Amino acid sequence: MSGKGKQRGADIKQEDILQAVVIADTFNVRFAPITEKKPRTLLPVVNVPMLDYTLEFLAAGGIQEIFVFCCHLADQIRTHIRNSKWNDSSSPCTVTPILSEGCLSMGDAMREIEDKSLIRSDFILVYGDIVSNLDLRSIIQEHKRRREKDKNAVMTVIMKKAPPGHCSRCREDDSLVAIDSTNDRILHYLKTGNQKKLQLPVEVLTDNKNVQLRYDLLDCQISVCSPQVPALFKDNFDYLSRDDFIRGILMNEEVMGNTIFGKIVRDEYAARISNLQMYDIISRDIMSRWTYPLVPDNSINNHDNSLSYGRHNVYLSKDVTLARGCILEENVVVGSGSSIGCNTVISQSVIGNNCKIGENVKITGSYIWDDVTIEDNCVIETSVICDNVTVYDGVTVNPGSVIAWDVKVGPGVRLPQGCMLQSHPVDDDDDFGDDLPEADQGQQVTESSPDYGAKSKAYEYRAPCDSDEEDEELRQDIWGLTLHSDDDMSSVDSHKSDEFSDEEEEMQDEISMFYTEMIDQLRRSEEENISNENMILEINSLKHAYNIAIKDLHGMVLKSLVDLPLRQNTDGQKLVVDIKKNLTKHLPLLKNYIKPNSTEPQMDGLMALEEFSLQEPRINTVLVKILHMLYDMDVLEEQVLFRWHKSIPQGEEVPERERLRKQPG
Repeated sequence: MSGKGKQRGADIKQEDILQAVVIADTFNVRFAPITEKKPRTLLPVVNVPMLDYTLEFLAAGGIQEIFVFCCHLADQIRTHIRNSKWNDSSSPCTVTPILSEGCLSMGDAMREIEDKSLIRSDFILVYGDIVSNLDLRSIIQEHKRRREKDKNAVMTVIMKKAPPGHCSRCREDDSLVAIDSTNDRILHYLKTGNQKKLQLPVEVLTDNKNVQLRYDLLDCQISVCSPQVPALFKDNFDYLSRDDFIRGILMNEEVMGNTIFGKIVRDEYAARISNLQMYDIISRDIMSRWTYPLVPDNSINNHDNSLSYGRHNVYLSKDVTLARGCILEENVVVGSGSSIGCNTVISQSVIGNNCKIGENVKITGSYIWDDVTIEDNCVIETSVICDNVTVYDGVTVNPGSVIAWDVKVGPGVRLPQGCMLQSHPVDDDDDFGDDLPEADQGQQVTESSPDYGAKSKAYEYRAPCDSDEEDEELRQDIWGLTLHSDDDMSSVDSHKSDEFSDEEEEMQDEISMFYTEMIDQLRRSEEENISNENMILEINSLKHAYNIAIKDLHGMVLKSLVDLPLRQNTDGQKLVVDIKKNLTKHLPLLKNYIKPNSTEPQMDGLMALEEFSLQEPRINTVLVKILHMLYDMDVLEEQVLFRWHKSIPQGEEVPERERLRKQPG
């Protein structure tokens, strides 16, 4: 009898299916005004809806039943799932949309899931904007083995080693995590944001012998949860987000006994499209194939094999029209039915379906969605242009711009940096589709807009001013730019020149002090024979002390290795030999920051050398020889050198920069 009972229990255990809950709403206005007409999880990322990347990731991990919880414009998400491969009989999993327009947070969604009794076993909890190639199977099994020993282990948080400044990490991802190194139990979890001073409970250190304080971990926003997690949300109405849940569990651990563990991954890819900066970064990673097998030419968005993959990560649909003389440099996707005119140059960009790009157009680091027309002689830099937009002749779209649906701009205008446009003057709804009070409507969109061209149909959008503290932080950064509300615009206008000059002066002072200390460290490394490994630790420590951006660090490391021999070689003799000797000695150090197959760090280094050569005549005369050295040492790649050589000089001293590029080899 006992044998039959044991066998029956084993059968029931085998019948447990793997479930996942996808929260297809973020409950903030970070992507407004784009999300007015389409929910965020259906926005295209390299011409594929965000949600499809998340569903593909879950299906590849063996998840059999997925619930997609949707609020804002939920009907569009339900229709998308109904018309997708996830509704086919051959689908590896069932995908069920759960519609609820009344939820205002993830906590509300989890409480509704508990009310519907949808969860029957351990499940994966993610947002619908995750791009990942993690192997979930092994992580789920590890979570289940832990749960067999400890029923109070309610969650496993997946984290990735990614120190501050890592390309897949932005400011809002910064966090401090205290972990028990013996079993990976999370003892303390704190989102740091802009905080300069952090508070850590002393008990975390005194009550635990094996504590690691980690600032180099990226929370992937992927969690393996026990079945009681929805019930815990329901019992605690102050849990509005997953971060609230984690903090609450850790604070009440002694009382309730529940515990949370971490799983640290290293080699796999996992990131969340939480803002426009991450939209840009993850799109580039997809084109650069860091997310394989979730790449443009794979089955997720290439069912009919119409998309071809070429050199320098250029992806073309079969029915694309390319005019003679157009140049697709690197990391470019061109969708079906699109055409590109003569002498047009495109790099680090995605072109959607049925777009018409004119002649003599330059598009860099931008995302052009479907049915967009860009006429001749336009310049588009680091911007998002939504469906059905028309950019008339001679328009310049400066970095950080967002042009929403159906907008028309031009001809012959220059959009300011960080410009956000939409096609109508008054927005009666907020980003979640709820009516706003009359007093707030005027704060959403300016009633009168500047002239964006004789043929324009465009009105400036500004983020709402009445958001809470969390939303206030979320709206601050758009592509790395700062936005201001109506209330503080007059103050900003009257003082911005003084503030900017003070901030720039302070930043330049910090950069100058950092560079001086780095030169001193290099000198000391020669005198005391310090290894490259220890030098890397010293430089990283200096970087954090002076808050140096990773882009600046790339250039300063390369510049310092060229500058030090110059300072020591006062008579000018054997300068090239000394530079080569120093580069060879510190090659591991240099390659730690400027890695192979990393285009942007290499370009950062090249631009730093260009600036240095303009300031220092002795470097100016030997720049080409230095570039040859770096190429022979596999620091700079041929395609990056060509890109720099062909690039249009920017900034001051343009004729001298052009002369540098034309120096004979």
